Amino acid sequence: MVIKTITQIGEILENTMGSDNVEIEIGSGNGHFIAEYSEKKENSFLIGIELKRKRCRKIIKKIEKRNSRNVEIIHGRGEDLLEHLPQGKIDVFHIYFPDPWPKAKHRKRRFFRKTSVDLLARCLKQGGKINFTTDFYDYALQVKVLLSLHDQFQLIPFSPPEEVFLSVYANKFKDINRKIHLISAIKTS
Repeated sequence: MVIKTITQIGEILENTMGSDNVEIEIGSGNGHFIAEYSEKKENSFLIGIELKRKRCRKIIKKIEKRNSRNVEIIHGRGEDLLEHLPQGKIDVFHIYFPDPWPKAKHRKRRFFRKTSVDLLARCLKQGGKINFTTDFYDYALQVKVLLSLHDQFQLIPFSPPEEVFLSVYANKFKDINRKIHLISAIKTS
C-alpha cells in the first residue's frame, strides 16, 4: 500500500472495490480509528486523509497489519480534498478531534467553517452523514450552529462507533474525565 495524493482521488473512487458505501475520515492522526473501523466495515470503502506524511506511514502500517483491503490513505489537507471530490459521492464523513485552535485569533484555521460545510454538503449523498467529536465546548457549539443553520443538514442523535474512543485523544480525555461533545448531521436535500 502506498500513500496517495489528493489529485488521485478520481482514480481512488473509481476503484472502490464494488462498494456502494464510501466513507472518509478527515484528519486520521495515527490511524487508530480507521484501522479498527476498516475491520468492522468490510463492505465499505474507506478513505483517510492526514496532513503529516509520517502519520500516513503509521496508518498504513496499522492497516497492513490487519490486512485491510478496503482503505486508501491520502496525504494532504482535508479542505483541499473536499474541493476535488465529486458531487454526491460520499456516504459519511468522520471528523474526530480536529485541532480546535482554541485561541480566538486562530479560529479561522478551524476545519469547520461555512465554506467547508458547503463543500461537505456538496460531496455527500442525500441521506449522507457528518460525524464529529471534540473536547472543546466552543468548537462543538460552532459546529452545531453551522450545521443547524445550513439548509441541507439536520442534526441527529449520534452514537459514535466505539472505534472513535480508541484514539489517543479520546483515551486521554476519558482518563481525565474531560467531556467529549458528539455531533452528527444528515444531509436532507
